[in-house]
Amino acid sequence: GIGGYHLACDARNEAVVRSLRERKYRKEKAFAVMVPTVEIARSVAELSSDAEALLTSPARPIVLAPAKILLPEVAPENDELGLMLPYAPLHHLLFAMGAPEVLVMTSANRSSEPIAYDDDDARQRLHGLADAFLTGGRAIARRVDDSVTRTGVFGPMILRRSRGYAPGAVATLPTRTPVLALGADLKNTVTLVVNQQAFMSQHIGDLDHYEALQSFRETIQDLVSMYEVDWDELLILHDRHPQYASTAHALELPARRKQGIQHHRAHIASVLAEKQAWNKRVIGVSFDGTGYGGDGTIWGGEFFAGSIMEGFQRVMHLRKALLPGGDAASRNPVQCAAGFLAEIVGLPDFSAAPFRFSVRYEQSLQLVATRMRTFESTSMGRLFDAAAALLGFVRDVTFEGQAAMWLEHIARGAAVREGYPFPIIGDELDFRPLLRAVIRDRLRGRDLSEIARAFQSGIAESLCAAVKMMCEAHSVDTAVLSGGVFQNELLLGDVKSLLSAEPIHIWVNAAVPPNDGGISLGQAALGAFTHWGESNA
Repeated sequence: GIGGYHLACDARNEAVVRSLRERKYRKEKAFAVMVPTVEIARSVAELSSDAEALLTSPARPIVLAPAKILLPEVAPENDELGLMLPYAPLHHLLFAMGAPEVLVMTSANRSSEPIAYDDDDARQRLHGLADAFLTGGRAIARRVDDSVTRTGVFGPMILRRSRGYAPGAVATLPTRTPVLALGADLKNTVTLVVNQQAFMSQHIGDLDHYEALQSFRETIQDLVSMYEVDWDELLILHDRHPQYASTAHALELPARRKQGIQHHRAHIASVLAEKQAWNKRVIGVSFDGTGYGGDGTIWGGEFFAGSIMEGFQRVMHLRKALLPGGDAASRNPVQCAAGFLAEIVGLPDFSAAPFRFSVRYEQSLQLVATRMRTFESTSMGRLFDAAAALLGFVRDVTFEGQAAMWLEHIARGAAVREGYPFPIIGDELDFRPLLRAVIRDRLRGRDLSEIARAFQSGIAESLCAAVKMMCEAHSVDTAVLSGGVFQNELLLGDVKSLLSAEPIHIWVNAAVPPNDGGISLGQAALGAFTHWGESNA
């Protein structure tokens, strides 16, 4: 399956790539590139043996690797390039006929919309975006995006599971009941368990877009009909967020049995499902941007103890911060900073140099003061956003995770390893000393890369201290890391280094994404047992 159209242009032609960004409304997010051979791939990026194995595998995913050449319009403020090799006859023909050896090959859509796959729809939606259309003689049945992978300190990791992998089985779950897990609303995937095999759909996307929601509904019907599952026998699992589109759709489906699964427990369960470890007791660390917590607040910096069989007890978390505007804060790091800094006294004037916060900061403080549209949050992803704002990322983000990726990017330029203080007080990680240190060193004029590195090191040191403490307290030898924050390779490298001398095994996602693309597998795993992970503790 080809699965949709690409927009293609010469990656080395800055003017044309800039034009593509303008037409596609894709401000800063990196483009993937296609090259004809492994030899050329080696010339544009540093490829480990594992990366080459991924690049040349039958799945032919996009592989993220450190860039050797500068393509500022292709991957702005990014150390990596996303590379792929030809996987369709048309691609080989293009290169054989003299196409540039490094081609931007990006999904044919305007930013945030699903990829075009119907010929008539493509001509209409891409009119004015594409200069020419090259169409096939056979209709495409379903849109399927390119898969995205990387190699790292814990081995290969899938960041977006789609073409080449889906809808293959990702795990075997010991249940006689067919299970349908609907995932989350961001980076949505759906998992169907039938005859004990867990089949995960292709990446569907963000369900706040109408076409993605339609694709979500079609995918559910496709899977259930393909495997001839009786709706009366089916167990439906969904996220507990009462306002998710996936939750609303779950309630509309004809199955009689339905159950909500807590978001962050599902992250941990997704790793254990990959490992087929049902009884294994672990310390689970789930760090992400947002998820509906067991107490009705916004979680995202959580530690659990337990197993899939016995359930997961929440044992530690990030100190609660205030989040003015709720989910809207995820689109503006300055807004996040206002909430996290609200409890810190003696702050400088953030409208002045070197911070230069916009008026949005003062507006957000007013929301915090009145508690209007202000929510409690333990989100580690939002803490990264707040730190990015303090280091100079004061504009709106143009794609999910951009501010945190920017912070990781500048941190790579520093040699310093000593982290800022991030103390554990009771069952909380207190972010206030961490942010005070960032502010202090920014005022002193310390190099930005060193501040970013010390911030990330502080996160890693506190995380590892908490893991060691919890492993000892609960007599376990394994820690599980999952959630979108653990796409941060610098953080994973620090964790591996800090725990290398400890008798603690670290498990991360490999077959499914650590981000919300892996949630549906975790839901299915928890749903396969009588325990539902309902504890709010």
